[in-house]
Amino acid sequence: MDAVAAARVRTMKQSALIETYEQFPLEITHASGSRLFARDGRTYWDFYGGHAVALLGHSHPAVASAIAEQASRLAFYSNALPIEIRDRAADRLCAFAGAGLERVFFCNSGAEANENALKLALQQTGRRRIAAIEGGWHGRTLLCLSATTDAKLTNPLDGLLIDSVRLRANTLEDVSKIDASCAAVIVEPIASIAGIIEMQPAFLAALRKRCDEVGAYLIYDEIQTGVGRLGRPYVAGAHGTHPDLATSAKSLANGLPIGALLMNAKVAAKVKRGDLGSTFGGGPIVCAALLAVLDTIEREDLLMQATRLGEALHRLAGVGPVRGVRGRGGLIGLELACPAKTLQHALLESGFVTGTSAIPNVMRLMPPINMPLAAVDEFAAALQRLTGLAEGSAK
Repeated sequence: MDAVAAARVRTMKQSALIETYEQFPLEITHASGSRLFARDGRTYWDFYGGHAVALLGHSHPAVASAIAEQASRLAFYSNALPIEIRDRAADRLCAFAGAGLERVFFCNSGAEANENALKLALQQTGRRRIAAIEGGWHGRTLLCLSATTDAKLTNPLDGLLIDSVRLRANTLEDVSKIDASCAAVIVEPIASIAGIIEMQPAFLAALRKRCDEVGAYLIYDEIQTGVGRLGRPYVAGAHGTHPDLATSAKSLANGLPIGALLMNAKVAAKVKRGDLGSTFGGGPIVCAALLAVLDTIEREDLLMQATRLGEALHRLAGVGPVRGVRGRGGLIGLELACPAKTLQHALLESGFVTGTSAIPNVMRLMPPINMPLAAVDEFAAALQRLTGLAEGSAK
């Protein structure tokens, strides 16, 4: 961290909040579209998107209006009463997702959606083992941690987590490790924290085939890949491969906390009252935001825009310290010739907020999918100016 960034950190007020994350050395006061505005008067392009949450950018007028209108009518009531907008949001989300995902349970986060997906698989199969991909990251609840590769989180809870078979990404010979003891396989179609590793169609098809053979459920964790971020509604259904369950969150309400567990009719038919529950899940305000997000994606043709954004990043961002570009749409990984944290700090000084990953030399970009393509040009120019970072790392 340079002297300017360090000075900013020192001037930021200490609060009563527990420090859970390493924070960027800037304090934003407001945001609009793909821009963040800091207290010191500087403006930043947001290539991080609040960790893949700000799908439509910040303070999108359609989402803000829907939230305000719903808040003025009915801010909240629990699932103890039927609410029309909750049913409408469920119908619309299932129609948007397609891929045989016909029913949905609303909750509050991606971890909660994944926890309930795994729980249903364990309940319905009667098994006590799951399978997951090495490097996967599914959340901090207990079943999610059982499938997550992060020793600093899992080791302190050893003995509380269930047994998990680990498969190497895109390694077809590992698929045979899934046997009749496994209740489910959970997979991120693009493993984000692992450095933007895309699961190949043949690997996903092999997981589907093996799950059918042994009676296990196939779960797609689409917390980051869903809601149009990759240029299609969800990866579910791509190349003819359909999961039994898929989870969604982050971008779903463009900033409000919501999670969704989508499932096919066969799984849904086995769900009994009491198997799932969430006090705040599917509240009226978040459902209004969800509907506004899906309406905006359709109205502004944002699936195509997400594709164009990814193509522009692949075409233009492979300069300066960048040695390769991974991913697609609004979920991109840059393979670097220098540490990602070094480049992250340098880009911040140039007016760009970016993300890192569990791989030291892979930077993650998760921008709004409606980000102006001119921002990609500016980003590429900034990377070009930072060529010296790569040269310095080679010394």
